[in-house]
Amino acid sequence: MINRLLITWVFLTVALLAVNLADVPWPGSRPLTTAFFLGQDAPLLVALMIFELPILAGLLIFKADRRPAPGPLSRLAAALDRVATSPALRAIAHPARPWRAVALLAAACGLIGWIGTWLVYDGYALSMDEFMANFDATILAHGQLMARVAPAWRADLPALGPQFLFHPGGGAYWMSSYLPVNAALRALGAIVGARSLVSPLLAAISVIAVFGVGRRLWPDRPQIAWFAAIMLATSSQVLVTAMTPYAMTAHLAFNLVWLWLFLGKQWWCHAGAIVVGFLACGIHQLIFHPLFVAPFILQLWLDRRWRLAAIYTLAYAGICLFWVDYANLALKTVEAVAAVAPIHGGRPQGGAAWVLNTLRDLLAAFSWTDVGLIAKNLIRYATWQNLLTAPLLVLGSVAAVRAKGAPRALVLGLVLTLAAVLALLAYQGHGWGYRYVHGLLGSGCLLAAWTWAKIDDGVDEAGKARSRAVFLAVTAASMLVLFPIRAWQAHTFVDPYARADAEIRAVGTDAVIVDDAGTWFGADLVRNDPYLTNRPLVFDRAFLNDAQLRALCARHTVTMFDQRDAARSGIRTFAVPKRQQPTSLKPLPHDLKCGMTPVATADKP
Repeated sequence: MINRLLITWVFLTVALLAVNLADVPWPGSRPLTTAFFLGQDAPLLVALMIFELPILAGLLIFKADRRPAPGPLSRLAAALDRVATSPALRAIAHPARPWRAVALLAAACGLIGWIGTWLVYDGYALSMDEFMANFDATILAHGQLMARVAPAWRADLPALGPQFLFHPGGGAYWMSSYLPVNAALRALGAIVGARSLVSPLLAAISVIAVFGVGRRLWPDRPQIAWFAAIMLATSSQVLVTAMTPYAMTAHLAFNLVWLWLFLGKQWWCHAGAIVVGFLACGIHQLIFHPLFVAPFILQLWLDRRWRLAAIYTLAYAGICLFWVDYANLALKTVEAVAAVAPIHGGRPQGGAAWVLNTLRDLLAAFSWTDVGLIAKNLIRYATWQNLLTAPLLVLGSVAAVRAKGAPRALVLGLVLTLAAVLALLAYQGHGWGYRYVHGLLGSGCLLAAWTWAKIDDGVDEAGKARSRAVFLAVTAASMLVLFPIRAWQAHTFVDPYARADAEIRAVGTDAVIVDDAGTWFGADLVRNDPYLTNRPLVFDRAFLNDAQLRALCARHTVTMFDQRDAARSGIRTFAVPKRQQPTSLKPLPHDLKCGMTPVATADKP
């Protein structure tokens, strides 16, 4: 088995690098994805292969009990034997009180996520996905489903919130285009003054839940559950994403809690799984959770558990229908609560017809060059996990399919999700690791731990002790070497945007107009409170016509933020071809007598 692990790791590395390097010049390449690949992931993948190969090769020698000739390798073998047989290592590998041990591991994972929220992530919501979670959380914390917009700003809503927002009623209301459960969790956190603890707490729950799932899947081999929990808790993707408002941490926690309940034998476990499934489908995008659960429900049909299979099938049909129409249901609720006439014009998107049209548009945009994007994302997946997770997952997938049952369902969930994102949305944009499979990281860890346990089959106690030593050594490297590198990479990317946002907030004018021409993700700096109580209000230049600019400048003091300000904050910029340059703002201050000044020289309050 170890020699196959070696071959798998080498093949996985070479194949992914080859596909990715070939993809760099393809027309379908995306600058951000390519930058992450070349600047972060490819160098680490090569370094990790160089690091892991001698460890796995050494384990192959020691496991077979083939002692090397006297020299450095023999001394290494002796040192490994001493470590492998030490009481401390056995206590770590086989904790006497496993539930207490996993609770401590989960608490450490959550604590790292909470500290990193401020130390690594600057307490900032980098992407619009993250900002939208806080945007909706603010609305929900007010006890509302949508925020009402003052009439004076309704015509300007596209410029005040250009991405991922619904503007029903001609701008009378607005909310994000995402489903609300992740935002609701953050709203609850905000109400008790602990919004920054929401994602770290969900990450901690994930560690406990993956252990619980492992114990139910393999009750006679408790070490699999423990090793799966260790792998999940030492995943850089899990830890860094726990520092963010991303919905993906909620997907991971809810999927694992659902599976933990689903594997139970009592009726209330299945009732609880359906409730959790309802919430999981509404976290932010409907598609992710059903792809995870579908293979398990299919397994019920294959096992001829007709009644339970029918209950789950009907339950998920109803759940999906509800969330598909959520936007329309929210609007009807607002109409009923506010006792207003039906809100027409710009009605929120929702309903089966809208979903089908969206799927059709996404499928029409599919290109086989998207395979290169998926390959890059898989590189990010492999290099953001515990160093053993990816090779063990690949190695054990075929055996898991042959084993049928839950192991096969775990693999099929991964396959279905990868196929769906390839067909519908290969480009993930921002993300620490491969965020579209974040909800399935527990599946990967369970399969990897199960595969590692199979390596120990038929091996004497000394061989098992050596393999435990290698597992914990590689895990320590994942935590002490790989995670700090990944945390530093996340910080260096986020910090310029956090500083730019702080500059914009500190300007003493009524409004800031962001001209994002030549700026990486400059439009993401356009963010406002859902009730538009913040000052300055921030506008996207691309969505303001001359008439709107004139009206804005006639009523308010205005500051602009452009490529020069972005570069000063450390945001990456690029040259814009003249034919793509928007109408410049520079002549407007004189023509409109707007008093417009750059952020760099604007008066501070």
